[in-house]
Amino acid sequence: MNSERVRWIADVMAREGYSALICRLPQHVVMLTGYQSILGNSFCIVTAKDGGEPETRLVVPGDEADLVPEGAAVAVKTFAEETMERISTTLPSVREPLAALLRDAGLGQGSAVAGYEGGRSPIAGYYTQIGIPGPNTLDLLRELLPGATLRDATDALEELASVKTEEELRWIRTAEEIARSGFEAARQTIRAGTTEAEVAGAVHAALYRAGYASPGVRHVTAHVHVMSGPRAAEAYKAFNLTTNRAIEGGDTVSVQMEVCVNGYWAELTRPFFAGTASDEWARAHQACVRAQDAALQVIRDGVAGRAADAAARAVMESAGYGAAFKHGLGHGFGFQAINHAAAPILHPASTSTLRAGMVHNMEPAVYLDGKGGIRLNDNVLIRADGNELLSRDIPRELEWLVVRE
Repeated sequence: MNSERVRWIADVMAREGYSALICRLPQHVVMLTGYQSILGNSFCIVTAKDGGEPETRLVVPGDEADLVPEGAAVAVKTFAEETMERISTTLPSVREPLAALLRDAGLGQGSAVAGYEGGRSPIAGYYTQIGIPGPNTLDLLRELLPGATLRDATDALEELASVKTEEELRWIRTAEEIARSGFEAARQTIRAGTTEAEVAGAVHAALYRAGYASPGVRHVTAHVHVMSGPRAAEAYKAFNLTTNRAIEGGDTVSVQMEVCVNGYWAELTRPFFAGTASDEWARAHQACVRAQDAALQVIRDGVAGRAADAAARAVMESAGYGAAFKHGLGHGFGFQAINHAAAPILHPASTSTLRAGMVHNMEPAVYLDGKGGIRLNDNVLIRADGNELLSRDIPRELEWLVVRE
């Protein structure tokens, strides 16, 4: 693990009085170790040595052992839920190796304070199913750590996840680069008569091609959502659904994607226009661009999240689109793609403070019922003296977004 993350973990554990953090959610495991667990049934144990520097131990499925980066843990043990002799589930299978590593870490006896995952955040899934920590996991920890105080460490884990190291930003930047290929594929595919599903399929394929062709990339996960015409007016809802609707000339076509590289996410949206953009949509697009620019003038270390939202919202309201901008300006991402409660939160009701090293999206939008919708969603890194637009290489100009046959 890189030295920045090690130092932050040590500081938070010392301040909060944790002897150990015990996690199994993929977004926490990758944050604490750099190892991206696929099935969500790995266990990560982080303990503080006498000098305060954390030590990490892992229990992983035998099938995933080769995914653990060199140096990610001082000890790695494996388990199997299924062999030719038996079929079991995660907790019975992991019990023995987990107990051995807890003893090895000096946690088997005594009055340690061990933090566990409270589970109030969305889960970043990298596979078709994923294990989650629930009451049975907590029961197992109580059994294996009879003298320990078990404490919900959600606040500490969310604090740790809010700031990214330079190594972590490397993979987020890679995800941004891959996303450009996806949007290029959308431009090549969007035509009158083409279906949303066909556009989504082309984008999805492009993301995987570009992702696995990128140096150092071991695992790519991508989700694509396409909503066109009147359906795009509903893209502000908590989820987007692609359909087999045929795109019509003049439609707005909202293309949103979440791209994950080696466990690190980016989330982006571009509004395309099939054939032409009406004067109304051209004005709406320009308002979104100006709203982003206004927010970027404000975003820096120490600024209130609601202040950044207010800068963008003032532009949208002055352009006549205040009521059509139906959500906050942005939220944190990186170890997850979409968690509206991830710091920093840019929203009128936000209590977040922007801090250097945080990343967030920035998504001013216009949703007009019965007509369509556009959202310009970019990604920002907060710096001490300003900010960096991580997605700056993905064009947002109207000329690029209007797709002519």
